[in-house]
Amino acid sequence: HVRGPSSARRRFLSRSVRSNMMAGRATARIAGVVAFALMAATLQGCGKSGGVSPTPAPETTTTMTTTQMGPLPPQPEMPFPPMRGICYQAPPGKSLSPELPGLDMMQAGYADQWGPIGRDDLGMIRTLGANSVRLYHGAGLEADTDHQAFLDRAHELGLRVLLGFHTQNICPEFDCFKHWHSATARGFKAGFVKDGAWHFAIKAIVLMDEPDLLNVMNEDGTAVNCTGAQAQCRTKAVLSSLDGFLAAEEESKIDGSNVSLTVAWSFTTRDSVDGKLNASYLYGFQDTVAGIDDPTLAEYNPRNYDALQEAFTSRWVHSVN
Repeated sequence: HVRGPSSARRRFLSRSVRSNMMAGRATARIAGVVAFALMAATLQGCGKSGGVSPTPAPETTTTMTTTQMGPLPPQPEMPFPPMRGICYQAPPGKSLSPELPGLDMMQAGYADQWGPIGRDDLGMIRTLGANSVRLYHGAGLEADTDHQAFLDRAHELGLRVLLGFHTQNICPEFDCFKHWHSATARGFKAGFVKDGAWHFAIKAIVLMDEPDLLNVMNEDGTAVNCTGAQAQCRTKAVLSSLDGFLAAEEESKIDGSNVSLTVAWSFTTRDSVDGKLNASYLYGFQDTVAGIDDPTLAEYNPRNYDALQEAFTSRWVHSVN
């Protein structure tokens, strides 16, 4: 049983049930048509054999009754059409050297690789038929150089950007508010914003990548030790990173309504923070639902609880690697 804070989940389940019912009816109709076609083919194959004409089959009438379902309720607008994407993390070498700019592939230092002045990786990605490109370290790692040129090139090609935050970051006691707030604010100055909103090439922001691995750091660079339940630690990290991100948007008066938000979970099987689910990847979806509904499950006290709930209701999408 999965519990959610809003009517969005009930609409999702309603659509899922209706979709399954419609799929079942469509399968039944197809099976009926195939059976009728096979029967017709068999009858057509009956001809003269040994000079004896077959006895005509008695005429039969088949009546089929179908139930028409009403139209589905209006569907929410998707941030992008069905996604055909490439995960872009391709530094030019098997290992990073001091001479290379770093893990952040969006920065101008890699323009010779992704831009038209060089190898034009983005152009090749589009030529392959992709309409989306995902970055893993675009925010939170490097904000001193320009990132807008990458976004402008992606927009020019019709590529939608899934901007990822560098997850292996400073998050003492799994409270990521401060550093995600700072990383977001610095990103605004590095080209992520245009005309008071997120750059139009950015369609989704991945706040954390597989936070269930608990791979965050203290200020001194050591790994943060989870002294309680792992579910509490990872859920606290997710809630606090979202909290800090939203606070930075609010302080800079950035309109974020054009960008979806998510966290990408691993396929590992784990217990959800509320103990209601033990499953592969779905535990993370339930962590988010339960944590937004009751942050005390993660021992987290949000700076702006109303903003968390509003963003989850209007902007959140679940995702898994």
